[in-house]
Amino acid sequence: MTSKSNDQIVGQELKLKKKKVLDEVIPSTKIKSGTDSTANEQIDLRPQFGATNSADVRLRIFGPNREEYDGNPLRLHSQTLQTSDFFKALLSERWSSNIRPFEIEVTTDQSFENYLKCIEMMYSSTSSLRFSNVDECLAILSVASELLVDKLMQQCMRYLEAVRWNSEEESKIRNLLSSLSLSVLPDLNARLNKQNNNYLEFVRENIKAMLYFLSSCDCADKKQPIIRGAVGKFMVENLQEDESSGIAEMCRHIILEEFKANIEIAVTSNTEKNAADEEHSYFALLWPFTLIERCDGTTMEDALKILCEEMKLAHIIMQPQKHYTASRYTKVMLPILLGCLDALANGKIIAERKLRVGFLTIWLPVMARLLCPNLYFNHISDNDVLKTQLCRGVSNVVETLPFADWRGIYNIWIDCCAKYSIDLRIPFASGCKVLHEHK
Repeated sequence: MTSKSNDQIVGQELKLKKKKVLDEVIPSTKIKSGTDSTANEQIDLRPQFGATNSADVRLRIFGPNREEYDGNPLRLHSQTLQTSDFFKALLSERWSSNIRPFEIEVTTDQSFENYLKCIEMMYSSTSSLRFSNVDECLAILSVASELLVDKLMQQCMRYLEAVRWNSEEESKIRNLLSSLSLSVLPDLNARLNKQNNNYLEFVRENIKAMLYFLSSCDCADKKQPIIRGAVGKFMVENLQEDESSGIAEMCRHIILEEFKANIEIAVTSNTEKNAADEEHSYFALLWPFTLIERCDGTTMEDALKILCEEMKLAHIIMQPQKHYTASRYTKVMLPILLGCLDALANGKIIAERKLRVGFLTIWLPVMARLLCPNLYFNHISDNDVLKTQLCRGVSNVVETLPFADWRGIYNIWIDCCAKYSIDLRIPFASGCKVLHEHK
């Protein structure tokens, strides 16, 4: 009897020790249901803000379609929430109530993750607020502006003003700030204010200086491609800016100005320089055109107008030339002219009838002559590919012209093909098609 009683006592002691060990390893947290004081012991996986036992607000968050956040309700503190004018207004409606804790529901279009981050930052001191990148800061700024947390909005703008942006991030910053009713910090506003005349003038002067350096440095200078790449990247990126900033129009104007100036240099210096200098001046003409091709159709159309105004250059190219001069024309002018022809053919350039006719009248004979085998091309396969490109481009453009204009261009086309050994099948096929349509 005594032995059995001792065994029971030992067993009970072991159970108590086991329970004590488990309690130490897995501490239980009490979660209250409503105002019920009865507690079910289980692990609380919801995010914790401050001391849970002193929380006097229960916040339930819902998405735009009333989808509920899994961690509802959040246990928060009215003293902290009152740093938000939004929550302060909600709480003021409940002060007269004797029910504690306060029950609040909010519906938001923001992601739950960003909403919680914003609440977490409301519990932090201003000096400890940190953002991992611009995107996170913008996400928090969007929530903070919705909740009207002034200290957090100020800190977000201070961060944005102080860190580097790329062009995509700058666009996001501009779009968000323009969509929010915020008083933007002066320093951030100054950084974003690219309409400032001093800023535009500074950019203009620096681009001009870089272009002058490129036009004056030696062709063999190994630094030239690096500098051209940097300048070109800057200008093309800024051409995609919002037109209201003024930078896009300024870069567009500078590129076209450079293109026109280089054509004039090529015309006036044709007989005044040695072969190396001539090659340098003509490659200086090709570079701005490669930028123009990356711009919109309006810029391409303006480049086409410049070419049609420069009949002297076309006349020079059609004259008998030394081999190195003919080679230079072919390497530089042919890509420019075929680029314009392709842009007309595929609709990138929406040019008036007069401009289309003028371009073909002036430059079709030049393109045909530059494709003449004894000028530059030693490989007939390359030559044939470009001749086909020329003929198909001309065919597509002449089909946009009235019959009276088409007939004049067609005669020039046939004459060029016969004179420079270009396959007549494409022009004849195009002619038959047009004649069939007009019979």
